[in-house]
Amino acid sequence: MQAADAPAAAGARLIELLRDLHDDVRETRYQARTVVRARDGYYAWDCSGMAAWLMKRSAPRALRAVGGTRPVARDFFHAIARAPTERSRRGWQRLSHVSQVLPGDTFAWLRSPISTSKITGHVGFVVGRPREVDDWPGAYAVRIVDATGLPHQDDTRTMDGPGGFGFGTMVFVTDDAGEVTHYAWFGTASLGLMPARVIFGRPTG
Repeated sequence: MQAADAPAAAGARLIELLRDLHDDVRETRYQARTVVRARDGYYAWDCSGMAAWLMKRSAPRALRAVGGTRPVARDFFHAIARAPTERSRRGWQRLSHVSQVLPGDTFAWLRSPISTSKITGHVGFVVGRPREVDDWPGAYAVRIVDATGLPHQDDTRTMDGPGGFGFGTMVFVTDDAGEVTHYAWFGTASLGLMPARVIFGRPTG
């Protein structure tokens, strides 16, 4: 049986793939169309394009459950939302609390009700264990990887750069029931919170 603090096999494959990308990426940018030239170290995509590319190579069964030839963040959200918390089904297990999240797990949310963006939401992967934020009840800082035009806290991307693939830190804020109701894009340095239901899923195949 899988140890409580060990990622699923799919998550372990994803983390290994991310380690390789960390070393291989020489140029990246944020754009709607996915363009990858691995020999040149060039990776251009948005969050869902990145997620689909990575999951095709690490968790193909979970990606099939997401569906579509070009899934968007909304599709990843619904695939995780349909999964049970007590076991895996169709390559996914939904996590009931952010404190359960392990490296290799997936996060997703639908567009915030106060957002004016045309995108359907956001999706990315967890690369570090959540840690409770001092003097901020219900808040958890999480090291993540995603594709974005706007970097996070302690990010590998620059604020004035082209965006794309990178690592950063966000904060997720839970309510009394343990559900994530808000996120802080710039981690503990954020000046405000964005309301959104954020869910976490564990790809299992």
